[in-house]
Amino acid sequence: MTTNQIGLRLDCLYQAPLAQAEADTMRYLGRLLNSPPRLLTPAEVQTGNPPDLLLYWESKRPCWQRWFGICPALRLVEKAPSPVLVMRQAHQHRTWSLKRILLILRAHPSDEAAIEWVQRLATAAHADVYVLPIIPPIPAMYRYGQIPLQAEVVLSPSAYSGAQLRRLATLCQQWGVHGELLLKDNEPDRRMAWAADSSDCDLVVISEEPYHWLQRRLLGELVRPLLRHINRPILIARESADRLE
Repeated sequence: MTTNQIGLRLDCLYQAPLAQAEADTMRYLGRLLNSPPRLLTPAEVQTGNPPDLLLYWESKRPCWQRWFGICPALRLVEKAPSPVLVMRQAHQHRTWSLKRILLILRAHPSDEAAIEWVQRLATAAHADVYVLPIIPPIPAMYRYGQIPLQAEVVLSPSAYSGAQLRRLATLCQQWGVHGELLLKDNEPDRRMAWAADSSDCDLVVISEEPYHWLQRRLLGELVRPLLRHINRPILIARESADRLE
């Protein structure tokens, strides 16, 4: 089911002053989701019912924050019960449009939330979809040397990743959008940066971290470095509370 058939609730975390490009972007996103956006203050976001998507405009980060990888959006993403779309400073002075989407996969069941958002947005905007599998999705495994990418393993129909990618290829055909697979040997952080630049994507979509905080501390994360170092709009998808119950 596409967003042209069902409306989603879109809330926008308001930070004055609201530039014209920001207002145009909110209206554009509202049309894609068939939902008039609501402007909310931080207090209203904390006390209201969780929306289907929370839009957050990240203010320009000082040089020292970028240098040390400090990202104000991280706290919001970690605490918000809803999927969060983080818009970056580079896109505040021009109207955003969606032509290319980069989908990052872990070959994990949690990817389904990200795939659903790609379906909603790609079908509504007729956007191309670029797919980057990070396998294994554990940054700690790369600390002591690069792990060779074994394409035959990633694409094997008997592996979870291979079955997932084949299903996604079929879905792209059903959605009527162009899909392209990106593969590269490198550490996860560099691989994601390479894929964002190679696809020249307008949006990166990834599911929330599927592991407990202690596991993330020991094994590493993908969402945190993505938000810290890639200056593009990023949508962190998560399962809705209704589906988890």
